[in-house]
Amino acid sequence: MRLQGNGATKQVTICSDVWVGARVIILPGVTIGKGAIIGAGAVVAKDVPDYAIVGGVPAKIIGYRK
Repeated sequence: MRLQGNGATKQVTICSDVWVGARVIILPGVTIGKGAIIGAGAVVAKDVPDYAIVGGVPAKIIGYRK
């Protein structure tokens, strides 16, 4: 296991004005759009569009802020 290495790392991108609830898990390579809200305990595996409200395991779009 020690010789396997860490592999390629992917960056998480969180845009401005984003609210992230308690105990949220954001997987590598995910982008959270501007103004999004992530509900507490969500597991975000896919990109979140701007102003979306997401929650659940896996996180799904519940609605939009606009």
